[in-house]
Amino acid sequence: MSDGQPGPPFEPPLEDFFTPESGVPSEVLRDACHGRSSLTCGYNCLFVNTPDGMAVIDTGLGASFLGYGEYIKPLVGQLEDGMTSAGLSRANLAAVVFTHLHQDHSRGSIWSGELTFPAATAYAHALEVAFWSGTVDLPQAQPHLEAARETIRLFGERLRAFEYEAEVLPGVRTLAAPGHTPGHSAVLLESQGERLLCVGDTFYDPLQLTNPSWATPWDLDLAASIASRRHLLERAADERLMVHAYHLPFPGLGRVQRNGAAFTWHPLTLGMSDSPAPTTEH
Repeated sequence: MSDGQPGPPFEPPLEDFFTPESGVPSEVLRDACHGRSSLTCGYNCLFVNTPDGMAVIDTGLGASFLGYGEYIKPLVGQLEDGMTSAGLSRANLAAVVFTHLHQDHSRGSIWSGELTFPAATAYAHALEVAFWSGTVDLPQAQPHLEAARETIRLFGERLRAFEYEAEVLPGVRTLAAPGHTPGHSAVLLESQGERLLCVGDTFYDPLQLTNPSWATPWDLDLAASIASRRHLLERAADERLMVHAYHLPFPGLGRVQRNGAAFTWHPLTLGMSDSPAPTTEH
């Protein structure tokens, strides 16, 4: 379910995501993007019906957000409208699972100054909670600090700190994906023999599949984020997992295939059947 997806002319420039400081020289980016200059940035929240109740993985930016400029306010904060259309109630949501506590993943749960989902138990990695609760000096973390700390404060005792490889809800298991933030997590969903891998901010654009070593300015540990991306892409390709990518165009669902030492993204659009993709040996 989308919390919003700014389109042209409000799509962010690729050069904001892939910079010389994050290891992508300007000429390398120019040659790789083949004339494309912007990135379609979705905010794809995933609802999961578990035996313990309905859960959501990440919650979007929430309403009345101005952090990226006035233009963004009407373009995000749409999660509640989507829930209403789907017959879901904020009051009945049982759990919120955070891949990490950046504002575009957590603010939707606290944007009004109160809990958006008042009955929900929240889950975030222990390192994530510790990092945002402590002294945060990194400049690239500052825009997210207020929302992260408010999320921790408002959920209080109902925020459960997990470790990697924990089954936080039936069929909902956390996987290691550190680097973007200290406790950044992927989530593996399993039900009736089917699996879905939620990768959070492991990648923002298919360019990071064809260039897995590309990091972004928001990756706090560049080397760790690259290692996590390679590991998850390898697993997704080798196990033919359906993948949920938070920031790819809605609905952010697709599959990953190996292409030599790199990978390719094969999106699943709404209405398509999900037949296994053909494989090619390299």
